[in-house]
Order: sequence, then structure tokens, then C-alpha cells
Amino acid sequence: MLDKRGFPRLSEIWDLNYTTISARELKKNPYSTYTVNVSGGGICFEADEEIPKGTMLALELKSKIFPSPIIALAETIWCNKEREKDKFEVGVEFWWTGWKDSDAQKSLAEYISKKIPSKD
Repeated sequence: MLDKRGFPRLSEIWDLNYTTISARELKKNPYSTYTVNVSGGGICFEADEEIPKGTMLALELKSKIFPSPIIALAETIWCNKEREKDKFEVGVEFWWTGWKDSDAQKSLAEYISKKIPSKD
């Protein structure tokens, strides 16, 4: 089966906090979870509740690899109920990522490229 994804995926577990973007939701505490996989273009994570397609999320990703959390704005692309768990897997696409500069997404993509062997 041909993988149509634009970015390769790493199956790594990173801590994740997310908040839906609306004035009411931003005032709440963020939800804490972890990633299922990570790419330069987005992530997949587990959630306790369904997050509808098109929902914008504010993300804070934490990994031992990077010195500070990665802050991101992302859109929910898909959300599927897991069969064996009372959880949802959520796929989101990054709209913006950064620390305090514009190189965060590039650094993330470069890290993933180094970890995944080339198909050449």
C-alpha cells in the first residue's frame, strides 16, 4: 500500500497538552495526553473525547530531544474511535509551529528525517 503522506512518521511518544481554540475553551485548563506518532506536517494523538474535523487546536509538545516545548497551531483532519479503548485517535495538521522563532517546524522535520532511514 502506497503511503500518501507528505511527511514520514516517527512512532515516538511525546507529552502533549492541547486546547481547542475558542474564547470559552482557552480559559479552561489544557487536556494532557501523548502522541502516537509525529511528523514534520502534523501529529496523531489519543484523546478522551471526539474532536470534530476542522477544529483548531493550540498544542504544546514536549520531548527530551528539544530544549523547550514546541508550541503549535493545528487543525483536526480526522478523528476515529479506537475499538479496544474508550479513546479517540486524532490526526492534526500543523498550521504553525515555533518556539520563539520560525525554525521549529524545520528542526522537527530534520530530526524526523535523520531518525527514519532513507528508502534510496
